[in-house]
Amino acid sequence: MTPRRALLRHAALAGVAAAVVTVAGAAGAWRTGHQQSGRDATQISKTVADAVIPSLAAYDFAGPAGYDRAAVLDHLQPFLRSGTLYRVKLWIVDGDRARIVVSDVPGLEGTTRTRDEEPLRSIGSGVLRGREVPNDGEHRYETADRRRLREAFLDFRDAAGHSMSLEAYVPVSAGALTGQAIATQLPPLLAGVLGLALATMPLSLAAARRAGRRAEHDAALATLAMTAADRERRELAQRLHDGPIQHLAAANVVLTVGPATTLARAIVADSIRELRTLTDDVLPSAVGAADLAGRLPALLRAAVPEPVALDIRVSDIHDTAGLTDDHALLIARSARELVRNAVRHGRPGTIAVTLDITDPLRLTVADDGAGFDTRRPPEPGHFGLALMTQAVANAGGTLDIRSRPDAGCTATVRLPL
Repeated sequence: MTPRRALLRHAALAGVAAAVVTVAGAAGAWRTGHQQSGRDATQISKTVADAVIPSLAAYDFAGPAGYDRAAVLDHLQPFLRSGTLYRVKLWIVDGDRARIVVSDVPGLEGTTRTRDEEPLRSIGSGVLRGREVPNDGEHRYETADRRRLREAFLDFRDAAGHSMSLEAYVPVSAGALTGQAIATQLPPLLAGVLGLALATMPLSLAAARRAGRRAEHDAALATLAMTAADRERRELAQRLHDGPIQHLAAANVVLTVGPATTLARAIVADSIRELRTLTDDVLPSAVGAADLAGRLPALLRAAVPEPVALDIRVSDIHDTAGLTDDHALLIARSARELVRNAVRHGRPGTIAVTLDITDPLRLTVADDGAGFDTRRPPEPGHFGLALMTQAVANAGGTLDIRSRPDAGCTATVRLPL
């Protein structure tokens, strides 16, 4: 992924996070505004109660002769005119029913309701009760403005001891409070999102660069693998042409010109040996943990031509508790590739192979050949070591190459078991 695409993706994620925070913040502000409006309505109701309830408690509301409607409303008019209260209803309890005795809307006076539901059921409890204005026929005069009103019931007893309740409709500014809460809460939240986005931007860029390098590395390995396979096919064709095919052609000539059966048989035997070696190179048989030590010498000797001396030593062959079949196959293939590289490029007189099966497992292949400068990149077409290094690394191990021109080469594979 390019840095530009990484920045665009990071910005998109930051935008999504900002949108989520905005929605969540607005929802939280809405809840905060409504909660605050409820608290404000309760506080206003208490103020009204402290101001007018003592005066209202001086009347007897059981009959018209016990109170003066105009005088009762006079106590409430200052709050109605100032907008502190939107509407008032004064209820009296009569058994299982409640009746409106005074209201700023004369048409409501005399209305009765059963006390089988709240809040009328709790009249006389002395508890201040507040709620949102319901959307029903009983509140038809408040329906148009119900979303900006809170309903409060203020209980008291009149001069004759009747249970009374002043139903007051208190205007609240939930929208303004919500806007205030948004203005207070949202900027710090968005600033936090922006700060987090800026702080994590280097991490996103670094991750994008790592992903890009990993993709390039994988692509390079895939190219190496295909090139190596192509190289192996070319080498196989060359070896077939220069070895068994030439030998069999020579045997055919010998059999044609004379009865040299012994020579022909020797040529055919050498060809069969070379063909078996090539078959092992194309399709090597599986090597397991149990037979690694026993089979490794034969596998390596097949890759070493005659005058090169091969010395193979395997130590601690009984300590194989941590060795798996995958480990064994990787070590066998690595040893074979290292020996073949020594033969092909180093022209050595002796190759020494040491396998120590402990934890960590250690494979060493040393030769007395031409050597090379390890600081120089490999020549075109030489990809075997790169692929083997990656295979060993994928298994958690390491491959160390030490060599100098005219000083041979020592390759060491370490693999934790």
